[in-house]
Amino acid sequence: MALALACLLFGGLLGACGGSASPRPDSVVKAFLAAWGRRDWGAMSRLVEHPPSDFATVNAAALSALEVTRASYLASALTQKGDTATQQVTEVLELAGVGDWVVHTRLRLVERSGRWLVVWSLATIDPSLTAGAHFAVETTWAARAPILGADGVALTAQAPMVAVGLEGKYVKDPASLTAALVAAGAPLQAVGSALAAARAHPTWFEPVFTITQARYAELKPTIYPLAGTVFETTSMRSGITPGLGAHVVGSVGPITAQELSELGRPYEATSVVGQTGLEQVYQSRLAGTPGETIKVIGADGTTEATLASFPPKPGDPVETSIDPVVQQAAEAALAGLKKKAAFVAVRASTGQVLAVVSDPGSYGFDQALDGAFPPGSTFKTVTSTALIDRGLLPSSPTSCPGSITAGGEVFHNAEGDAPVQNLAQAFTESCNTAFIGLATTRLDDASLPAAAAAYDIGKTPAMGLAAFGGDVPTPAGQAALAATAIGQGHVLVSPLDMAMVAAAIDSGTVREPRLVVGAPDDRARTHALPRAVVADLHEMMADVVATGTAAHTGLPAGTYAKTGTAEYGTGDPPPTDAWLIGFNGDIAFALLVVDGGFGGPTDGPLAAEFLDALDRAG
Repeated sequence: MALALACLLFGGLLGACGGSASPRPDSVVKAFLAAWGRRDWGAMSRLVEHPPSDFATVNAAALSALEVTRASYLASALTQKGDTATQQVTEVLELAGVGDWVVHTRLRLVERSGRWLVVWSLATIDPSLTAGAHFAVETTWAARAPILGADGVALTAQAPMVAVGLEGKYVKDPASLTAALVAAGAPLQAVGSALAAARAHPTWFEPVFTITQARYAELKPTIYPLAGTVFETTSMRSGITPGLGAHVVGSVGPITAQELSELGRPYEATSVVGQTGLEQVYQSRLAGTPGETIKVIGADGTTEATLASFPPKPGDPVETSIDPVVQQAAEAALAGLKKKAAFVAVRASTGQVLAVVSDPGSYGFDQALDGAFPPGSTFKTVTSTALIDRGLLPSSPTSCPGSITAGGEVFHNAEGDAPVQNLAQAFTESCNTAFIGLATTRLDDASLPAAAAAYDIGKTPAMGLAAFGGDVPTPAGQAALAATAIGQGHVLVSPLDMAMVAAAIDSGTVREPRLVVGAPDDRARTHALPRAVVADLHEMMADVVATGTAAHTGLPAGTYAKTGTAEYGTGDPPPTDAWLIGFNGDIAFALLVVDGGFGGPTDGPLAAEFLDALDRAG
């Protein structure tokens, strides 16, 4: 009994009499900081004297507002005075996209009934936080990095624009609204996403697409009256030419709900991001990393303190091979057309893409780079390559009958019958039956796919922007071989593909297209075409301009070309696309006019206008 009484009276002083010592404050601090680091709010609250009911919510909200991805809490000096103690703590908070922010705070502790507890308040999180206050982060971006063309020329400039969007509470007929906006040039997917977001947030502005003020003036009578459409006038950067702004350089605009979901932080509902072209593909590179200013907002909504500022990190420019002079000449050549058309110009000696035009710009698809079209008789450059590889010469005999049967299918000439005695004349006059006769007697099923592969047709370009690499499947039987020989059947190419074919014939070397500096195709290996192929195609393509299907179209001296007329669809007769590929000096090109008829009379004058403009520009 005496021992028990002694323990009762003096246990607090002796520390133990058959029991355990009360925890020291530093062990409580250690447990509290460990729980804080792993965001175990329950374990933390059990170490707090009178934790508030919203303890977990407030702590989680503080870290969420700052977007803390990782936190560590380090204890330093502890001061104890009787039943109170103070622990200095260093918080190292890793903020998403910004870096580390160091906060110095302190824990106050008290001893209650032999137990040390943390006296917690908002100031425990940060000394600047008062009752009812919270963190707020203000995001700032540096100026968007430029997209550059040849010689460092900026391909973008600020221009007045109109953002076309939807406000859900006014939408009456989603189907009619969709059809009208798509007809005006809005991407179908963008309309669908905006409608879905507008249903979820009927009072928000949901952007669909951004257009120039000039384009808006054209479309206003059609789209302004539509129930649910809303418009915002702003100044945004756009391509320095309409063609560049439409597809290659692309455009920027208000972020959509879908884009915000995909991009996540640090993007916000007010962000402006790339919507198409290089602006979209290289969004993160061009935008850089935002800066942040951390503030304390009081209960009345005013700023009580600015705690830290992290400057934004500017983005990096995207350098391209686009030459504004060549681009403007190409756009001007197609300006008067009332049909869909595509044009690609490249520097033959390097493979650099100098100009890309896909008209009309409102058509939400880049036909020049990513279109898939039958090449028609321009593919006879490839077929001739296979024939020359088999030993044929321009002087090798052939004829041009009005029709020819292969595999039970009858084939005719696209541009009439002409007296033809040899391969060169068949090429010059673009005689289908002559090429079918030569192909079906001199080539096997693998010959034409192999010849196409020699020009890298079928290989997907990796030049920094999506492009179709072409497809020349192995023909199954004589009829398919015949169709392939004249660029029909299942043969599909893009204008870019055929521009690169022309460039290879011009320079004698097959190269991958190069657009964005540093893209994988910048480092792609090249290979030479056989000398006989280059020499013979030069001779035959010169004759096309001098006396053949491109004669009298205005093409300047020194131009080598091949015309094409490609059937597509199931009409009777089927519609035809007009093609022309060629080169003059170091500039190679491919031109396509959809549903344009014959390649020579349709495309020749357009290509002549382009080349003449380059000549005038020096």
